[in-house]
Amino acid sequence: MPTQVIITTDRQIAGLKPLECRFERRVSGARGLSVRVWPSGLRQFEVRFAIKDGPRRRVILGDYPEVSLADARQKATELRLELLKGVDPVAARAAAQLPAPPQDTLDEVAQTYWAAAELGLHGGRRRPKRPRTIANERHLWKRHISSSLGTSAPRDLKRAEVKTFMRSLVTERRLSAASAASIGGLLHSVMAFCVQEEMVDANPVVGLARPLGLVSRDRMLDDAGLRLVWDIARDGVQPRPPGYLNIGLAARPEPVMALAIQLLMLTLTRRNEVAGARKSEFDLDAALWVIPANRAKANHQHVVPLSPQALSVLAAAFALDPDSPFVFPSPRVADQCIDEQAITRTFSRIFERRKLPLRSPHDVRRTGATTLTGRYGVTRFIVGLVLGHTPKDGAAVTAVYDRHTYIPEKRCALVKWSEHLTGTRSDAASALVADEAVAPSRTEDLAAAKVRALALCADGRAQQAVLTMCMAASREGSVSQTHLDLLSAVGLDLASRNDWSELEAWINGFG
Repeated sequence: MPTQVIITTDRQIAGLKPLECRFERRVSGARGLSVRVWPSGLRQFEVRFAIKDGPRRRVILGDYPEVSLADARQKATELRLELLKGVDPVAARAAAQLPAPPQDTLDEVAQTYWAAAELGLHGGRRRPKRPRTIANERHLWKRHISSSLGTSAPRDLKRAEVKTFMRSLVTERRLSAASAASIGGLLHSVMAFCVQEEMVDANPVVGLARPLGLVSRDRMLDDAGLRLVWDIARDGVQPRPPGYLNIGLAARPEPVMALAIQLLMLTLTRRNEVAGARKSEFDLDAALWVIPANRAKANHQHVVPLSPQALSVLAAAFALDPDSPFVFPSPRVADQCIDEQAITRTFSRIFERRKLPLRSPHDVRRTGATTLTGRYGVTRFIVGLVLGHTPKDGAAVTAVYDRHTYIPEKRCALVKWSEHLTGTRSDAASALVADEAVAPSRTEDLAAAKVRALALCADGRAQQAVLTMCMAASREGSVSQTHLDLLSAVGLDLASRNDWSELEAWINGFG
């Protein structure tokens, strides 16, 4: 609507469409009266006036349609009459100490945000957040945000205040770029929730959540570091001799922690997946660990083939507490599993005591992935499947897959890794890999893969069809890794767009 148009009816106000920036329209029938339209769609009546020999002022009369056009005109007229009597309405309100409209504090809004997040009503991807994620956010908020900004009202939070707070995380609290970004991201999410609920009109945290640029970590363990952690974890399971002092460099982790670290290293799984592992997730006869979607990252099921070394670790772990549903029960809290943070603390102690650069459980995953691709020629596709990645956070073709799909390839990779880690070879492992190597899925050629992929497309399983073709092509020595990455990226893009005709052409285009 052109700026020179003056509002004369309620219908015109209702027809005002919000823009990216707030704008105003003059209203007829009262001097200084206008309606302000915010990007959120909020429409507010306000009146401007000037005090004789004093400052110009602006008073908000109310939100439309709670306050109608006729009501706004009447309020503006009454205010103008006060001015004619020499009364400053704003000063009069301050003198009378009229209470400000009640506003929630950020601490209170955060509680509402987490309640909404449990149902997926918090905005963002509109999916319920896991209890573990909410617990982590509560911890971050209480430790870093509440004391500084918790008592502020959302509408009072200014960008300058946010900028000062975010910079203080680095300059005063000496937090890393990643930690500051996590705190900024949480504050941004809560304020975005305020915008969604129309508590505020704009998010003041936009563009300020990361005071420092994030740098991808490249920390890895060399062979000596791997051997150090493995030997300490292996020794932790052994009985303590009489008179043994568990202090200094001779200190060993408790047996349950030592076994958890061994399984984490052998399977290249995440610390929370190991810490919370339940005995019901393991099929020891089939040598498989099926991590359910509600415990795996990205909410998709992750199948982990178990090497003979991993089976030995599990046998020892199961014997620790036969009655517990957890593989690694807490030695201090009944009916609970070990704390995943304790795994990280154990890693830190191992390296601190030896005055070595700190390493974490996640560095083991990075080391294993690099070793398998660099030393043993395992394709990045298989490594992505071993790590349980999705197309968005790992190798290009690690899409959602069937629980019994590509087990032979994953098992072969994990057997190689286990032998590299422990320095031992197992005849049982070789037999397991040899038995699965002759399975039909292993010898499937491109022609058979096309038939299967087209059938998957017909069933609406587009990502599985793309993965099938890429895995079949990866077995062909003539297909380079770079070419395969490009093919997989194109296929997954077609699958995400449900472009069936193009996807069929993509499948049929394979050699």
